[in-house]
Amino acid sequence: MDWDNLKIALAISRAGSLTQAAQVLGIDKSTAGRRLSALEADLGTILFVRTKAGFALTDAGEAAINRAVEVQNQIELLIDEVTRSDEGPVGTVRLLGNAWTLDRLTDIAVPGFLKAHPRLDLRMITRVPYSRVRGEASLALWFEVEPKDGEFTIELGQVPYAVYRSSDTKLRSSEWVSFFDEDESRPIIAQAYRQSRQQRESVRLTATDAAILFTAVKRGAGRGLLPMCLAEADEGLVRVNDGAPELVRTLHLHARSRHSADAAHSVHDPMAARDFYGCISAATLVTFSP
Repeated sequence: MDWDNLKIALAISRAGSLTQAAQVLGIDKSTAGRRLSALEADLGTILFVRTKAGFALTDAGEAAINRAVEVQNQIELLIDEVTRSDEGPVGTVRLLGNAWTLDRLTDIAVPGFLKAHPRLDLRMITRVPYSRVRGEASLALWFEVEPKDGEFTIELGQVPYAVYRSSDTKLRSSEWVSFFDEDESRPIIAQAYRQSRQQRESVRLTATDAAILFTAVKRGAGRGLLPMCLAEADEGLVRVNDGAPELVRTLHLHARSRHSADAAHSVHDPMAARDFYGCISAATLVTFSP
């Protein structure tokens, strides 16, 4: 059995589609399809059912993926043991997250991090691929995302959100712009919007990234919930209500395997020390020791 074919199955199970799995692994869709077919032929069973919503695991597929995760963890452990260096973490770290959190991280901390860790390279990804290239550690900054496949999770702290509108009175609107969750996996956001809006006020624009909502609110498309650390620093925005924030979200750093945990320790310290650059209130400072 070819391990590369097994990696295809792992990637599909995490991404939910053949296309996204191929993108994560850096191969074309047709190659990914051939490898999946070869794996199913080797095993003599169907691992996925193709549906309108994507690829769904069969019972045999569930069993195969569970075993594949164990194999992958053993391979990563082997890599950790033979590549461990006394000179600090070595290799490439994939850092996944929302675009605005990674942009914030890049602006404030990344140059210093790279200088402090000359043997580490960063690959920053604003998608949600839960699959990895062998030999790379994967870290992720996510709100309201449960750990998967034995991930370690470090709570960085609380990120307050509040309702803002344009500071230009000519551009102000009673309508709303809102975060759009394609997977409907974060009900906390929808609940906060329902509590903040009046019954007759409509949502005219939705987006999957805070930076788009930030611009939309500033240009008068409507009011919206924005991270306070971004909005308070912009003169083009004004907060609608005083007092406590309308929404507080918990930001976690997810790490996979001991190789990833070493990288998590390296990345986490400077982030915690900077209180996530004004975005975290009462940050939880956790020292992670693998």
